[in-house]
Amino acid sequence: MRKRPSLAETMRQAVTPDARPDGAPQATMAKPSAPAQERPARATGFYAATRAGKKKVTAALDPPAHKQLKQLGLDRDTTTEALLLEAIRDLFTKYGKPPIA
Repeated sequence: MRKRPSLAETMRQAVTPDARPDGAPQATMAKPSAPAQERPARATGFYAATRAGKKKVTAALDPPAHKQLKQLGLDRDTTTEALLLEAIRDLFTKYGKPPIA
């Protein structure tokens, strides 16, 4: 029975196409004198247009608080992010800071 290919090895080959699947070093071979093809630039990641230029903020919540926040979003038919933005706006207002968009 043949062994299934390793995901890690497949990823390694995607980065270094000269690597052999069995992990053994590649035999030295004469390279053609033609110029090597350059790889296309890799994508740096996906960012939603609504989040471009914004910074993320995180907070650790106990599981009951997290569940309550999610349930509040469901009850009000809104997202957790919208609830958090509303809370931050209220916090800024409370401390006399300019409101956020």
